[in-house]
Amino acid sequence: MFALIDCDNFFVSCERIFQPALKNRPVVVLSNNDGCVVARSYEAKALGIGMAVPFFKVERLFSANNGIALSSNYELYADISKRVMQLIREEFQNLEIYSIDEAFVRLPDNIDYETLCRSFRNKLLQYIGISVSIGIAPTKTLCKIAGEYAKKHDKIYFLNQMPQISELLKKIEVIDIWGVGRHTAPKLKFMGIFTGEDLRTAPPKMLRKAFGIGMEKTIMELNGLPCLEAESEEPQQSIISSRTFEYEIKDYNVLKQIIAEFVDSACQRLRKQESLAQSIIVSVSTNRFNHTHEQYYNSALINLESPTNNTAKFLQAMDKGLKQIFRNGIFYKRAGITLLHVSNLHTIQPDLLDKEENRGKEQNLMKAFDAINRKMGRKSIYFGAQAGGIKHYIRREFKSASYTTSWSGLAIAHA
Repeated sequence: MFALIDCDNFFVSCERIFQPALKNRPVVVLSNNDGCVVARSYEAKALGIGMAVPFFKVERLFSANNGIALSSNYELYADISKRVMQLIREEFQNLEIYSIDEAFVRLPDNIDYETLCRSFRNKLLQYIGISVSIGIAPTKTLCKIAGEYAKKHDKIYFLNQMPQISELLKKIEVIDIWGVGRHTAPKLKFMGIFTGEDLRTAPPKMLRKAFGIGMEKTIMELNGLPCLEAESEEPQQSIISSRTFEYEIKDYNVLKQIIAEFVDSACQRLRKQESLAQSIIVSVSTNRFNHTHEQYYNSALINLESPTNNTAKFLQAMDKGLKQIFRNGIFYKRAGITLLHVSNLHTIQPDLLDKEENRGKEQNLMKAFDAINRKMGRKSIYFGAQAGGIKHYIRREFKSASYTTSWSGLAIAHA
C-alpha cells in the first residue's frame, strides 16, 4: 500500500508557523519579482483568487478583503521542507520525494493504515506546525486521487475498494488524472474518454498503441494494479541556477557578479549530492516584453579539463563563457548557468594526468569552505568574483524574515 503525504498550502503554511496573525486571513505568496500568485490560503481560494494569476489584476479585490500578499521566501520554504521530509523518512521506509511539499511512501502490510497516518499527521503538526493531507491507495496514481479528495474532506482518505474507486473516478475529468497531459487529454476526449472512469475501463492495449506504455500503466494503476514503485532519491543529472532580474542590467561587471552567485549556488548543490560536473552553460537574455530595446539571447558551453565541484574553477569557466556572449549596449533581464555531465564523486574515473594529492586537496578545500559558511552563516567567506553580503536580484518587496536560516531573522517571542 502507498501513501501520498502532501503539505496543505505549503508556502502559506510555512509563513503562518512564524506569523500567527496570518491565520484565518486571505494570504497569497507571489512569484519572482512579485508577479503572479503561486500559493493561496483556503481563505484566498474562497475569494476566487486563481493560481498563476498576475497579482495586479486581483490586488484591489484582495486588499478589500483584508488579504496579505507575501514575496516568495525560498530559503524558509526549502528549510521547512527539509525538516518535513526528514520526519517522514524517520517514520516510513521507501520514501520518494515528489516535490518540495509532496512525498510518496510505502506503508507496511497488515496494519491500520488510517490510524498510522493520522498519528503521523498529528506528529507533523506538533513538531513542525505543518498540516498535511494523506491519500492512501494500492497504487501511486490512485494515491494522487485520494490525496486530492483528502484535502477537501477529512485530511486522510483510504481509497482501496473498486466500487469506491469507480464512483470517485466518474467525478474526475480525464485531464486531472496523474499521467494524462494537457496535449493527451483532447485526444482522449476525441476517443470518447472524458472521465477517469472512462479511462479506467478503456482497452489498455489500444491506448498503449496510441499513446505508449505509460498510458497502459496509468490504466492498470487506476484498476489497482501497481506499476510505479516508489523511486529512490537520484542525484540530479544537471543543475540549473537562473533568475529574472528586477531591473535590466547592461554593465558587464554587475552581470558577472550576479552570475557568480548562480555558480556558487549550483556548486553547493553539486557538492551536497556528492557529485562532480565537467561542463557549464552560461546564458543571458533580454526582456522579450520590452520592445523599446534590442532583443538578444545567447549562451556558451565551456568544458573543463576534468570533472570537479570546485567553485573557483567553474567561476573561471563562467567568466570565459560570459565574455564570449556579452554584447555592449544590450539590456539584460535574465541570466543563468547549467552544470552538465554530472557524475558521482566516488565512482568517477580519475584523470591519469591529475595527481590524486591535488584532487584530495581540492575536496578538502571545498569541505572547509562549506563548513565555515554552515557554521558562521552564508557568505561568511566567498569568492572574489561575487559581491559582498547577501544580495537578491529579484524584487521581493513583501518577503518575510529568514526565520530558520539567519541569526538576524530569528523570531522573537514576547511575554
